[in-house]
Parts: sequence; structure tokens; C-alpha cells
Amino acid sequence: MYDFLKDNYFIPLYGITLLISLLRYNRYYSSILKYFPLIIIYTMVSEILGFFIRDFDDFQIVYIEKYQYANYIIFNIYDLVFFFYFYFIFWKVVKRKKHKDIIKYGALVYIVASLINPFIHNVLIFPQFYASTIGSIVLIIAIFLYFREGGIQKGNRHNLLTWISYGLLIFNIFFPVISLLSYYNFPIYDKLYLRQFHYLLIIATYVFFIIGFVLMKPMRALAEES
Repeated sequence: MYDFLKDNYFIPLYGITLLISLLRYNRYYSSILKYFPLIIIYTMVSEILGFFIRDFDDFQIVYIEKYQYANYIIFNIYDLVFFFYFYFIFWKVVKRKKHKDIIKYGALVYIVASLINPFIHNVLIFPQFYASTIGSIVLIIAIFLYFREGGIQKGNRHNLLTWISYGLLIFNIFFPVISLLSYYNFPIYDKLYLRQFHYLLIIATYVFFIIGFVLMKPMRALAEES
């Protein structure tokens, strides 16, 4: 357990965020974000399962000696759930038809990329770099469309989705670069301590989530957005 927490010190933050999300659940249970705690649980379970697959032979899912550590199928599936969940959220909350269409067609591009990427990288033993990069770009665009419609206004500091958007934005701006460097130029990835930077991005993301849960009020706007 000590080794697990030492190498994955960000994981307890999932549990803290989940606890706070449940304590504040009465403030958003009827909103578009009512299933958000399930995403937090799914994220935490995926990280823990990925750790066991990577570090314990009894949990391996790839029976190729060279790739026995491979846990990428867990996260490749996770990416699909994660991106489509938030595409749906932002598609629902933006009002302008033009913006809805951009998110919809962006999601379709991500679907195409997710179907093509396995022909380039084996989905069982490699991350789906190209699909996840496109997924991040589409999510960033969706967030900016939400901000453009008023999601970043001063009065929205009590809006949970605004804080979630900040967290998602800071993570997805950097994640594609980190992911691609880890595969195509690992010496640079290692030299720049990008694994630790990745973990710090996760921490920053969930700190934003926690701030959102702490500052949020039972806002009618959230219910209307659903």
C-alpha cells in the first residue's frame, strides 16, 4: 500500500473529491451533472485496476511476454466514456445551434479517429494517441464554446460546471503533448519529468473540481441546463 500511494500519490484525491461530491449532491442531483460522481468513481477504479495490471502478474490481461505490463485497454475504453460524457454535457448546456453542431461534428470526428487508431496501434498494448489527442482538442473547443456563451462570467464562480471546465481545460491542453512524447521521444519525456507533470495536472484538475463543489450553490441555472 505504501509503494502504491508513493507512486500514485494523486489517487487519494479522487476519493476526497468523490466524498465532497456526495456531500454536496443535494445541490446538483437534478442537474445535468447528476452522474458526475460516477465518472469520478470510474476514474478511480480505472487507475487502481491499471496499477494492478501493470505491476502484478496475476492481473495481466495481455499474454505476450514483452507486453505483460500493458494496461492500456483499460484507459482506451475509459477515454471513450470520459470524452463522450463531457461532449454530451457541453452539447446540452450550450444554447446556440451553431455551437451544438460544432460539438456534435467534433464528436463524430473523434468516433472516426477511435475507429481508425486501432489499425495503427494495437488497442490492447498501446494508448490510442491520435484518438485521444483529437478527443482532447474537441473537448477544449467545447469548453471554449461554453465559456463564450457566458460560462466564464464573474457571476459563475458558484457554478460547478464552470470549475469543472477549468479543471478539464488545464489537463487537456497539456495531456496530448505529454502522451505523444512518452511514445515518440521517451528520453525527452523522462528528462523533463513529464510523468510527474502529468500527475500534477491531475491534482490541479481535481483541485478545481473540489473548489467547484465547495463554492457551488443550489443554482437554478444548472437545473435549467439539464
